Amino acid sequence: MAGYSKESKRQNKALEDLMSGKEYQKDYIQVGYEGKTEDKGGETRKGRLSDIMADLRMPLFCKKCDKAMKKKLDDKFWMKFGHCFDCQIEIENKIRISGDWEKHEKQKVLANKQSYLKDLEQSIDEFEETGGKAEFFNQVGVKEAQLEKESWEMGEEQFDGIVKEAREHIAKLQKDIDEEAKLLDTA
Repeated sequence: MAGYSKESKRQNKALEDLMSGKEYQKDYIQVGYEGKTEDKGGETRKGRLSDIMADLRMPLFCKKCDKAMKKKLDDKFWMKFGHCFDCQIEIENKIRISGDWEKHEKQKVLANKQSYLKDLEQSIDEFEETGGKAEFFNQVGVKEAQLEKESWEMGEEQFDGIVKEAREHIAKLQKDIDEEAKLLDTA
């Protein structure tokens, strides 16, 4: 028989014995482990990461609408907004109906620009820490593995010029974003 397992055979035997009035005798051994238990007076033991993991883990039901979160998009929207995809659709629909969609859209774009600018500043800081010097290790050799050290060095004058130019560009972008934010707030 296709799909007939030992487990289903065992269950059928147990049911047959129950229906005929006989006592079912197990022909297998079940092994388990019960860890050490401490009596803490009803207090629940928690690991140090329990609360953090509970916040990150997607629940079975949305906290806003109590619907089951089983769609693939629900996982994405739970991580991003803390509610299900249907709740996000409802929120965005209300924004569209109220006529504030364009402002909402511009705020999202502005937030993305701010985030990009922050990443740029961080990469310039990391570049500045190198001092214009870099070392690379390349694997050379066909039969035997050998490492070759390659060093690059930028002149101090050129390095300072590039960092200064990048900082000025970031300052200009920040100024443009601030002006855009002011226009958005007044509208």
